[in-house]
Amino acid sequence: MTTRVLGPVSATGVRVGRTNLGAGTVRLDDDTITVTVRSATEDHPIRLSVDSVDSVGVAGNELVLALRDGTRVSIDSPNAGQFAMDVLSRCRAIPELTRALRTFGSRRGSRSQRDSSAAEQQRFFAPLLEARKLAGAADAPTATIAAFDGGALSQAFSAALHEFASERYAQPGPARRALEAELDELAEPLMTAITALVEAGNGARSAVDDLVLWRAWATQLRSTFEIADRVWLTLDVALDATPLTQ
Repeated sequence: MTTRVLGPVSATGVRVGRTNLGAGTVRLDDDTITVTVRSATEDHPIRLSVDSVDSVGVAGNELVLALRDGTRVSIDSPNAGQFAMDVLSRCRAIPELTRALRTFGSRRGSRSQRDSSAAEQQRFFAPLLEARKLAGAADAPTATIAAFDGGALSQAFSAALHEFASERYAQPGPARRALEAELDELAEPLMTAITALVEAGNGARSAVDDLVLWRAWATQLRSTFEIADRVWLTLDVALDATPLTQ
């Protein structure tokens, strides 16, 4: 993926803590803020990870970055307001959610031999993937959080599980109900994760510029995808044990 770069933006003054480093420039790419200050003989770059920023504040032409280790970096620039918005946007980027999953998009981690496994896997993950797509197109942090609506996700997962059962037992009865109950029980860790995602989202939505709350939500979002991945492994085994109705 091509790295997105903003800047360099001129800075009339840069301070780290109480140390005044003088004038320079500041540049932002996907995961790094680079502040370069000038001396008489050379430039001195300071690189800050976007993930190290706990809060972003603006007062007039002063941009203040509070870092996780307690350091405060102040940058005086006529573009402070816009640059602050750009930093917040980077800090609130949706994390990578599927790359590290064991089963998604392949048969890795699955011993299933049934032909329907791959299609059922796609149907199972569809609610999360659709929510991720909506979040990627959102134009505000509150809309990003809202894309992962807990009620809609839980309902969609429950519906998919019951569809899997009805496809194996066309007629309602004890066998279908038993399979539905088994699938619901196996999916319980995912439902719990979705509840935790809603709670984290409520906190982040109440203060969208609080990056600590935002990252707590983003961490729970990544965890929800990982738990869905593990849950699918157990569901895959259960579905393998009950063939589709011919």
